[in-house]
Amino acid sequence: MRNVEKIIKNQLISFLDKNSSTLEFIEELSSVGDLLFFGGSIRDICFFPDEPPMPRDFDIAIKFNDKKNFDSIISKYNHKRNRFGGYKLQISNLEFDIWDLENTWAFKNTSLYPSEENLAKTVYLNIDGIVYNFNKEKLYDEVFRSTIEKSKLDINLERNPQIELNLLRALVFKEKYNLELSSNLKNVINDYLKDDAYAFVDNLYDLQTSHYNNSYFSKERIKRELSCF
Repeated sequence: MRNVEKIIKNQLISFLDKNSSTLEFIEELSSVGDLLFFGGSIRDICFFPDEPPMPRDFDIAIKFNDKKNFDSIISKYNHKRNRFGGYKLQISNLEFDIWDLENTWAFKNTSLYPSEENLAKTVYLNIDGIVYNFNKEKLYDEVFRSTIEKSKLDINLERNPQIELNLLRALVFKEKYNLELSSNLKNVINDYLKDDAYAFVDNLYDLQTSHYNNSYFSKERIKRELSCF
């Protein structure tokens, strides 16, 4: 196992072990299939391996071998379904978004074959193209590594049900990771600005609250950021 994979496993366990019930939940969940961690929790461990920030939540896709037992496990916790079919849970102070690998939006709505290798290819932003198999301690990071090597945020898969949210995330990541935006991303932003700039700014501002429960940018700051494009 490569050193980076050891770091990821150790950091995930460290995060989850802050409350015994969360680590127990993950260990129980890993009995129903391979747990594929993706998104911010893995991305930030790779960006900041020595002191990664505590994740806002944990995104997990499950490659099932026992769906029936999953239903039994999930029924023990308060949970709700989101509009894309995933499960949202809060255990202690940690949030989990859990998906059936084969039924994620991208695999159901694009030509990509549902597999753990392809999960990293289903994201809109290339910086999100990183997946870690918790059970097998295996990392899929080709898309992510290419992003870092080029220091440029770009569109990985155009088809996505939440494009405006991803454009907001692009502005956040641009600052957080000191990256440039690709011409593709700038063109998409410009299309929204041409269509209705005021509504676009308002939507990005409001999305901060619904997605992050926080306001990273004021409306004026968003306008300044977008004026560059």
